[in-house]
Amino acid sequence: MGTFINEKSEDFKLMLLMGHTGLKRKIETSDVNRPGLAFAGFFIHFPYERIQIIGMSEYLYLENIDYDNQVKILYKIFSHKTAVCCILTKGLKPNNAMVRVFSGLDVPLLKTEWGTSSFIGDLIYYLDWKLAPSTKIHGVMTSIYGLGVLILGKSAIGKSECALELLKRGHKLVADDIVVVKKHSECALSGSGLEITKHLIEVRGIGIINVKDIFGVGSILNETYIELVVKLEVWELEKEYERLGVNEYYSEFLGVKIPEITIPVGPGRNLAVLVETASLNQRLKSKGCFTAKDLDCKLKKEINREEYNKN
Repeated sequence: MGTFINEKSEDFKLMLLMGHTGLKRKIETSDVNRPGLAFAGFFIHFPYERIQIIGMSEYLYLENIDYDNQVKILYKIFSHKTAVCCILTKGLKPNNAMVRVFSGLDVPLLKTEWGTSSFIGDLIYYLDWKLAPSTKIHGVMTSIYGLGVLILGKSAIGKSECALELLKRGHKLVADDIVVVKKHSECALSGSGLEITKHLIEVRGIGIINVKDIFGVGSILNETYIELVVKLEVWELEKEYERLGVNEYYSEFLGVKIPEITIPVGPGRNLAVLVETASLNQRLKSKGCFTAKDLDCKLKKEINREEYNKN
């Protein structure tokens, strides 16, 4: 709760009214609840662990219940061990029953000037982002032509040098070395950096540089969706690499699959140009233009046409 209030009290116009001692309570779900049914006496499967939102409808309904029942219902909801907090919307002031109940509990009571629907929408969006499952991986996160590209590979293979060249070509750095991957839905991942190393990049032979200071604020992003994974690996002469691009490959993080390509690293290969081109190609694929498959289809039609003419 303390983190939520510190980060969003200004944006959400939140005011902490009561329950200062309950700021250590943890928000563990992005779902919220409007306790209208509970005010009517229906408590089956009541989600005590959610943030409870009281809007104008719930407030007026509660006011039409006698005082003792108001206290009883509010106490039953907010004395539960998993209770998080209560937020009044539209600038509503706590009534006498709320003041009595919350003065005896360590559950925060807040209010906001926002309307109920808009507040709930933005609150859920924030909580989804904040509570998303996450993991940390070794790599470099970039944004190339607006496409989030995660560059992976063994240490010293050239990931940071590639990112540096991409910066010089006008693209953006999100994170270097450690990338925090968050799952926002069954098909969406985002990548960001650690707070302590934000906007920094390590280049062997030079050291740590501040990308924001050297290349400007337009060269950085704090977070972006991961839409392509580029794996860099040392070129092995005996290994067969993709030449046509008909086959599609994927990397999986937190149960979400992301398109993946492997680029062999060898003398004379311009990694930044290759990654840039791969990003443009992926953007075309996402818009339904798959060059390799289109060519494959044309070749098959031509072969079938020639065989038909022979017969």
